[in-house]
Amino acid sequence: MRIARRFSMLCAVVLFAVGNTGALAQSGPQSLAFSTLGQGTAWYVYGATMAELLRKTLPAGSNIDVKPFSGGVGNARLVAKNETPLGLSFTVTNRWAMLGAEGYETKLDNLRGLVGGLDSYYLIVMGTSKLNANSLKDIKDRKLPVRLYTLPVGSLGELGAKQMLKEYGITYNDIKAWGGTITHQGYKVIVDAFKDGRADLLIAVITPKHPSITEIATFSDVKFLNVEPDRVNGLKALGYQPSVMPADVFKGQSQPVSTVGFPTVLITNAALPEPVAYMITKTVIDNKEALVRGHAGLAEFDPATSWKPENVGAPLHPGAERAYREKGWLK
Repeated sequence: MRIARRFSMLCAVVLFAVGNTGALAQSGPQSLAFSTLGQGTAWYVYGATMAELLRKTLPAGSNIDVKPFSGGVGNARLVAKNETPLGLSFTVTNRWAMLGAEGYETKLDNLRGLVGGLDSYYLIVMGTSKLNANSLKDIKDRKLPVRLYTLPVGSLGELGAKQMLKEYGITYNDIKAWGGTITHQGYKVIVDAFKDGRADLLIAVITPKHPSITEIATFSDVKFLNVEPDRVNGLKALGYQPSVMPADVFKGQSQPVSTVGFPTVLITNAALPEPVAYMITKTVIDNKEALVRGHAGLAEFDPATSWKPENVGAPLHPGAERAYREKGWLK
């Protein structure tokens, strides 16, 4: 009796697997554009690593075209319009996109999550030591004429900078009125500006060991400014998570830094066929070691919690739900 029951269970598993494979095969070869960020960035490497894995598990002839654009804010728009059915995004930008808030004029409510909690990002404030400031509050109270740098307008780095300043009651116009300047540029220009003494302050979205921040911290005398608890609470209302960047992530950073953060999320839209979403999710959550070999920034990825709402920021695609239920992680 026990043997018969085990045999029945085994047959059920085999039939389920065959059904999954058949449904995916019926979907045919997939040609999926995958929006990431510029070549050489962590996100581009994440995308290239995932694409290599997916070419082995999707139907023969499938192709994943990794695009070097457009970042944390823009990718959600591309995915929602199905211009790139796959994309990397953030929990916070997913929430804003679904609500039509912050950087989004309309609701992008067809976004769906596949795999969340891929890594840890921080919204940081970094100033030169000569500013002698411990936080943005000091800069506001003293009306310091800082030369502020952010990433280009349209990036989460720039939007996050405005949100951080707003928490302290500071605007770009205030900084200009104090005699300061605002410059929006890529990291190559920002790194050179700090090296040459032409920058005082940077507000940006970074990963641990971020190469450009590492270069600035190595060759310039800078410090990371803490974000006070009440300001953290204000940013939390926008969807950010209270975070502490551990000590010694960057040269000269001997103390932990209090700020806010969020993880990267692999997203799609509701139009992606369920068998395809299932296989994409399954491929990613089954291959953490290969992902980490591709980029060390994925070392914190915990597949067993990658379905949780706080790690995704958007509804899960039904195909992703099936992959997590199959593992026993999502009840």
